[in-house]
Amino acid sequence: MSVRIWKLKKADGSVSEFQDIRRKVGTQIHRAYLLNDAFAKNRIEKIIASLRGPKDEFKDFDNFFVISASQGPQEFRILVEANVYENLRIIATDSEYIAAGDPDTIIEIFTAVLTELENHNTKLTVSESTKVRPR
Repeated sequence: MSVRIWKLKKADGSVSEFQDIRRKVGTQIHRAYLLNDAFAKNRIEKIIASLRGPKDEFKDFDNFFVISASQGPQEFRILVEANVYENLRIIATDSEYIAAGDPDTIIEIFTAVLTELENHNTKLTVSESTKVRPR
């Protein structure tokens, strides 16, 4: 099975790649209220960027965000789609460890980094004109 890659290109020309894990985690959606603490504690970075899906198709980064976090010494990022029926959907990760994990482990990590911000040094990266909002 080939690895499907999402690409986030920042205004400075740097490109971040994320391995698609949608097939692994399925179509489960997660409650957007998980973002409330990150917004309340201003753990938000706004950037100018464009997003390409695995078929090199344009995606509106305004409807997505990236979670940057750590678990122990390991740093990782998770690409998330927001506004899916006012909820969140896990899309991709830059971590081989997370990509290789079972669905329950991936969801556990996702929930932990959004509910324990300080423990995981969690930060959200959104577009300058983001449509991602706390609920």
